[in-house]
Amino acid sequence: MSSFAAIERRLRGARPADHVPPPPLSSVLPAIQRAAQEPGSASMPRERRWWQRTRIIAPAIAAAVVLAGAGGGALLLQRGSPLPAAYVVPANPETGLGQPEAASLTPLSVRVADPEGGPPWGMRVIRTTRGLVCLQGGRLQNGQLGGLGSGYAFDGDGRFHPFLAEDAIATDACPAVGAERPAFLPGSPMIVTANALPLAGENVAPGDRVHCDLPGEDDWGVRCPQSELRQVAMGLLGPDASSIGVSVPGGSSFTVKPVGRDGAYLIVLPAPANANASMNSGPAGRAVLTITYNDGSQCQIPYSASGHQCRARGAEAEGGAAPTSLPDTPVGAEYVLSASHLENNLIADERGTGPNTSSAFKPASESEESSGPAAAITFTAPIAAPNASTAYVVELRPREVPGCATPSLIVSQPSSHDITAGQRVKLMVPLESTCATSYAGRVFIAHSSGVGGEQGEGPLYEVIAAQFGPGERGNPLKFATVGRFQLVVP
Repeated sequence: MSSFAAIERRLRGARPADHVPPPPLSSVLPAIQRAAQEPGSASMPRERRWWQRTRIIAPAIAAAVVLAGAGGGALLLQRGSPLPAAYVVPANPETGLGQPEAASLTPLSVRVADPEGGPPWGMRVIRTTRGLVCLQGGRLQNGQLGGLGSGYAFDGDGRFHPFLAEDAIATDACPAVGAERPAFLPGSPMIVTANALPLAGENVAPGDRVHCDLPGEDDWGVRCPQSELRQVAMGLLGPDASSIGVSVPGGSSFTVKPVGRDGAYLIVLPAPANANASMNSGPAGRAVLTITYNDGSQCQIPYSASGHQCRARGAEAEGGAAPTSLPDTPVGAEYVLSASHLENNLIADERGTGPNTSSAFKPASESEESSGPAAAITFTAPIAAPNASTAYVVELRPREVPGCATPSLIVSQPSSHDITAGQRVKLMVPLESTCATSYAGRVFIAHSSGVGGEQGEGPLYEVIAAQFGPGERGNPLKFATVGRFQLVVP
């Protein structure tokens, strides 16, 4: 629980200056109006209420110019600093989550007007060299996605801050579907701020996120103003989706057409009344999307009954599967007294306790690496692990020794790089103790379908952890064993 003093300090750093009232329109746009009245010019731009509702500082407004395009003129904001990513993607495109593919960096053709005006909304589908698909939304200016320095974002500096592709690349938000498969990521209408910062992605540090509380949040001690809120739905439905009917309770209904092979959609609406006063992440009055497919079948987002739930179909549902059995492969195991650059294990259970699946895989950073005793496991890969949906993993079961804190189970992190069939592989697994004991171990190959939505398996680390946890899903032998080994620690 944050103290009042800590909350105040955060708000002082995040809240835009409110002691200076917004300048009158007449002091901001005279040059634009004069230019619009010249012979051969476009009609006078409509007044935009979006900047008046947000506390944009005067210098940024004074630097605005007219943009030619649909919907009359639009204000061009000065460019601010890009939104930094919390975790840096690896320099090697064949490791970790991969690097964004250059061809996927251009925003889609989708352009959606904001209810209060200003730069339109857009989105892009970012694919990485390790087969991940990530969504990113935002406001559009000069062909770039970004956020506005308004309200409780970017210190209210009135500038346009480009989003980096890396902001959206995160394990939990991006299914691994491979290079060619369409993705399925159905998104329900959600409440976000008009500055678009919540749509930048999951790889954004907490201190760089919007500094007010949206529905379902209680982090900053101040609710995001109702005037700053929008209702946004963004997602991917696959190539078989033909139309999306949008129904707003007590309001209008309209239809939009999905875009591209992934069936992308972006819908921007005013927020329901009193959305900022609710702790409910799904406030009353949110829109309902009715998806119609090429075969005439329909589903709803959010679904009201199990029969109407949207599910992946066709190519986007074909996640493939790892084999259930493999020929036995020789595995070498060597004890290393002191190793460095070790990734913490996915699971390490104390004896006498239930399986602990709380340790989640994240992109490696310096703070997540350790040094100490380790098991060096080597083998020849019988099949390829070509992207982040498939990986080799080591399972260790130490022999209990009186007076030693050896765990009952160790499960390593999944291999985090592309592996070809026949490639020689070496995995380093941290050991919890230097006690003299022995380990019975095996190497197995794990796979996640990469399908998003409710029917999806989730990220690879969740699929692995679930098989070692309690309940009906727990079945470590679901994963094909590559080979078994014994390791003795002297």
